[in-house]
Amino acid sequence: MKYIVTAFFMTFSLATIANTSEKEVSQKQTVNKKDVVENPTLKTLSGSLNKYSLYSSFTYKGGSLKDPISADRPNILNAQEKSSLASLSGNFGVKYRLTKSDNLSLQLGVYSTTPFHSSFKAEDSATQRKFDENHQNVDFDDPTISYFKTYHIGQLQNISFVKFQWATRGVYRDNGLRAAAAYSHAAAYKINKYAYVAATMTYENYIYDKSETIYKGYKLSLKPYQTQHTLRGNISTEFYVKRNMAFRLITDVFSLFQMKDSAEIEDRKKQQTIAMTYFFSRDISIAPSVKFVASDMRADRTNIGMTLNVNL
Repeated sequence: MKYIVTAFFMTFSLATIANTSEKEVSQKQTVNKKDVVENPTLKTLSGSLNKYSLYSSFTYKGGSLKDPISADRPNILNAQEKSSLASLSGNFGVKYRLTKSDNLSLQLGVYSTTPFHSSFKAEDSATQRKFDENHQNVDFDDPTISYFKTYHIGQLQNISFVKFQWATRGVYRDNGLRAAAAYSHAAAYKINKYAYVAATMTYENYIYDKSETIYKGYKLSLKPYQTQHTLRGNISTEFYVKRNMAFRLITDVFSLFQMKDSAEIEDRKKQQTIAMTYFFSRDISIAPSVKFVASDMRADRTNIGMTLNVNL
């Protein structure tokens, strides 16, 4: 509980970071009066201003800076563990704008392992088998319902999400996962027309319907592989070189995990992210990024990615 309280205070104290006495330079671009928030990133997260709209986001997780087109994705948080495979995941669905600041969405997940690779030679048999069995397959799963709200607290621009997701993907169901509930919050404080200070916080709770399985005739406990709670938070700085182009420097502040039926809370390694976002319009944006761990900065210990948001 103390971590949740700390996260809320971290988010809402951002207003003290910048100099509040600085006068803001008037913007040439007229702000849409239907918008509750002004920050372009938060506006994209809030979706279209239409009563009914398409609400979607897709993320490609690729290789490293050393080999960006590889199907192999390094495990930068646990270097001693095996790498994973590149993947494309996302959610697409519909959004209903209840009021100017309140929204309700229903989405369906989409997932594909190595969608752009027809062949791959892995260094270990397990990764090779995963590629052989799953590459370029597309799965539709994990329906999600969410409510979210945009609002101001003083000069702080906010968006808060409450989500519930049903787990239908085979690998999740095999691990006993039935559903997940989450609360997430993003906030931004405007320093001037060129820069924002922002923060995000996400809490997730996982619901399981079984704690053991049968493997090769033996009863196997799933509890060592079942995460019960996660709490993650980061702080970022956004620099706008143009109104439709931003660079973000993101630093994890905490990344806490608690396994099922365990009293131990793990504080896992923190990631840093450098991202660029290009806003085609208010509702469509694309953001390439590079993730790394500051204590192990090497080209082959990075993760590249790209996120596309489309709200129409």
